[in-house]
Amino acid sequence: MPEDQQLYFGGDICTVDDARPTAEAVAVKDGRIVAVGSEAECKSALAGNYESIDLKGKTLMPGFIDTHLHPTGMVTYELYGDFSSVTTIEELQEKLRQVEKEIPHPEWVGGLQFEDQKLKSPRLPTRHDLDAAVPDRPAIVVKADGHMVIANTKAIEAAGASAKTQDPEGGKIDREPDGFPAGPFREAAVAVPLGAMPMPDMNRIRGVAQKCFQRLASHGITSAGVVLQTDEEGVFGKQGAFDILLMNVLLDLILVNLYISLVAHELAPFEAAKKTRLHNPEPGAGHRINGLKFWADGTFGSCTAFMNEPFTDQPDKRGFLILSEDEMYRRMVMAHNAGLQIWVHVIGDAAFRTMIDLFERLLKEHPRKDHRHRIEHASILDEKAIQDMARLCLVVCTQPLFIHNEKDWLHKRLGKDRAKWVYPFRAFLDHGVKLAGASDAPICSTDVLSAIQCLVTREGFETHQCITAEQAIRMFTIDAAFAQFEEKFKGSITPGKRADLVILSANPARVTTDKIRDIRVEKTICGGKVIYHV
Repeated sequence: MPEDQQLYFGGDICTVDDARPTAEAVAVKDGRIVAVGSEAECKSALAGNYESIDLKGKTLMPGFIDTHLHPTGMVTYELYGDFSSVTTIEELQEKLRQVEKEIPHPEWVGGLQFEDQKLKSPRLPTRHDLDAAVPDRPAIVVKADGHMVIANTKAIEAAGASAKTQDPEGGKIDREPDGFPAGPFREAAVAVPLGAMPMPDMNRIRGVAQKCFQRLASHGITSAGVVLQTDEEGVFGKQGAFDILLMNVLLDLILVNLYISLVAHELAPFEAAKKTRLHNPEPGAGHRINGLKFWADGTFGSCTAFMNEPFTDQPDKRGFLILSEDEMYRRMVMAHNAGLQIWVHVIGDAAFRTMIDLFERLLKEHPRKDHRHRIEHASILDEKAIQDMARLCLVVCTQPLFIHNEKDWLHKRLGKDRAKWVYPFRAFLDHGVKLAGASDAPICSTDVLSAIQCLVTREGFETHQCITAEQAIRMFTIDAAFAQFEEKFKGSITPGKRADLVILSANPARVTTDKIRDIRVEKTICGGKVIYHV
């Protein structure tokens, strides 16, 4: 029986196509959807033999699209210890000792997903805390937001850092009274210790990469917007300069389609990268490079988000811009005039106003229709800023599970009044801002169903900004496709589009809101080919 034709029927078919929201059946031929409608209509669209797939009451939906993740970071994080459950400095030290036994020399000892706000007595560890666990080998601990690294003395020394080492532009090194690094390196300064880390063994990398990319498929994801560095700028420092090379080496293990944004100062890296297998110039035909990414500011967790007013629990800090306004605007003009999509990491309200003003200037001086420039995260802003976003046709790519990670301490960090405007999903949609969903993996899980539940419930955090399950589904399907200039090819079950599909044990819009994350992904189909099944 030929494998290039399939008929799906017998279940709840949720098309996410406003022209035909539901259907009896779907016909697929050669990886494309050829008919959506009655079972008879779909059978007539298939010539000869076809595979009949009885959904048996389960739900068929468009494949999920995660619009922002870091694939090489996902692989890196899998190589080291998960410190997300640590609640004391003593637990952190014990986990470091365990990890040291598992990681071969000359690799460094590493702990990831650490959150100091989860400690019973919240404070940042110092190099001395890490030294007590791993005194004779370089060791680092990375904060959950990925914007801070704490290094032990051996790691600081291996990086060549000392009291004479100046803070890099857009970064900060916490220091002891004599000026020697105290352990924490923030924002651009994370490149100081990370740049000295040796690359892990390639066999280890490939084994972990296969696991990471299979996990995407197991979560129903068929397309991903990914960020790749081209030099040492970015959260992974000098190792990030190998992102494109590493992705090309691992490409055969990647099961989903990639929509790629590069971190770059100039256009030359785009020209080089587009000559690799990472770019297919034909829209909708495969992987594609089309974005330029940079960071405007930092995060709430590291107190580096650029805020109008100081952080409530740390009144001596209100964050900072990572790049100067002139440099950000130079990159924006360069990317915009080259026809690229701009992706800007923006967390704080002051950073948001800065970027709105820069986009206003850009579009006035260099008009361009349907630019779809993106704000990544858009964590805190006011109604005026949201109105300006809608007027400028900016797209928001947001991470619902940031709420899961941060909800227990956001009120303390921002205060009651400001917290009302944190991750304002309802306000975005009410003002007509296009909203796409993402994970920012490895910062958050790529479990889309958990993200959809978080959008609907916000886990009790500022629930006036909740949205419906139908709206949440759109954020990971058709609206995510729009954010990647791919809505003509993906994001809904529509004739002519790619057969990117997911079969779920139930419809997220038809179960109680607290049960959405319990829905199972039964099968994931990318371009008509099954890439995951239970």
